[in-house]
This record gives sequence, C-alpha cells and structure tokens, in this order.
Amino acid sequence: MSVNKIYLLDHGKITADLGWFIPNPMTVEDLKNPKSKNWIDVNVMSAVIEHKDGIILFDSGISGKSKEKWPQSAFSVFPITSFSEENEMENQLKKIGLKPEDIHIIIFSHLHLDHVGNLELFKDSKPLVILHEKELKYALFNAWLNKPVPYLLQDLELLRGMNIVPVSYDYLEILPGIEIYLFGGHTPGSIILKVRTQNDNNYIFTGDFIHIPEEFDLENKGWLLGNSEEFYSRIRLLKAMMKMPRTNVIISHDPKIWDKYPKSPKELR
Repeated sequence: MSVNKIYLLDHGKITADLGWFIPNPMTVEDLKNPKSKNWIDVNVMSAVIEHKDGIILFDSGISGKSKEKWPQSAFSVFPITSFSEENEMENQLKKIGLKPEDIHIIIFSHLHLDHVGNLELFKDSKPLVILHEKELKYALFNAWLNKPVPYLLQDLELLRGMNIVPVSYDYLEILPGIEIYLFGGHTPGSIILKVRTQNDNNYIFTGDFIHIPEEFDLENKGWLLGNSEEFYSRIRLLKAMMKMPRTNVIISHDPKIWDKYPKSPKELR
C-alpha cells in the first residue's frame, strides 16, 4: 500500500451529557436540575494521512473561532472545555511540517460543526473536498429550514466555492489503501474511513458513527442515534471488519484516545 504515515491531530475537548452517546434515561428531577446530569469530556481530533499521491486530511475539528461561530444553544449542550493555541489547526499541522495549503484532499466523515470547524483555512488553496452526497443534501436542507441541528450555514456556504466531490456510492477507494464506506446511523451521510499502511496495518476511523467506545461495546447509541436500522446492521459490519488481522479502530471522540494512540508529531505506521 502507498500510505506511509498517519498523524492524529488534537483539537481539544468538548463536554456533553452521557445520554447523547449511550442510553441513559433521565428522570423528571434530572431535567429540573441540570447539575445532576452525568457529563463526560470527549476529545476532538482530525487525522493527516501521508500517501505517495498526496496528503489527506480526515475531518478538521474545531477552531479558536468556535465561540464566535457556534450558536449559544450549541455551547449549552456541547461546551468546549479545553482548547488552547496549540490545538489550532495551523499549529497542529506545523508540528508535522505542514501548512494548510499542503493538504491535497479533505475527507469529511459528516458536516457537523465540530468536524468542519477549520474549513475556512482551506478556502484559498481549494483542495478536493470529499463527502457523501446524502450528507450534503441533509445538511443543506436542515440549515435552510433553520432546524436546531449542529450544522452551520456559514460552513456550508464555504463549501460552495470549493472543489467538492459529493460521493453517491456506498463504497469508494479514494487512493490505493484509502477507502470510505457509507455507514449512516448518526447522520444519513456519515462515512467511515479505512486506511491500510505500507506496514500492512489497518486503521478504521469511525467519525461519529461511534462517538465513544461504550457504544461499540453495547451495540447501542444515545440521543445522537439518527437511524437505528443503519446503526444496528453496520455496527455488526464494523465488528466484522475488525476481525481482519492488524486492524485498529480510532474513535474520534474517545475520552481516552491519547492513552491508546500517539498525538502528532508522533505517527502511526
């Protein structure tokens, strides 16, 4: 395969009620007293993949401008609790000797605000932006209707002037060793990414099909479940894919991800 290195970029932490991720019924008293909620810190990350035919970014995390861009409703539900200058995309790329204009392809797992937060950095260099057609349609429709969903119209407006490639397939090999699969479950166009390195290691990036490991273990999801039929069928597919030798699953919001995998500038091979 033609993938040499993978770098995991650290974009800080957000906090949310555990019920968003796994079934966690709340009582009436819980609703009256928000402090009784079971909150959890989760990580926000993206990944850079060095391929012989180009440099690929998977998702883009959040930025220092999030407090200006996000609606107050988003902050009340998913507050950013840890973010410093070091977590900025430019500085994360600088750790591995790159600049935004060095990115050739961006692949988005989906278009929620914590995954496309740094899109503005790439508007001038115009890399290819790969996302699923279902995700683009769903995001535009909900933003147009002003629905209370975590899509930002200003992020979608940026896409208009970029080299977007809306994929309509359930499976596509982007480059040798880099494959995307439509999984849905969370949003209609949620995809996962599978990368095979030159060392014959497989890395599966779940995006938000899986937010935290407990969803994987329980084969269940909380309030962020979009389509139960897609989730329950494809969680089994994901587990089958994991049975391949030398396969690792990287969950973007895993609270313990940095205990399992190294941050950039260290790499995965």
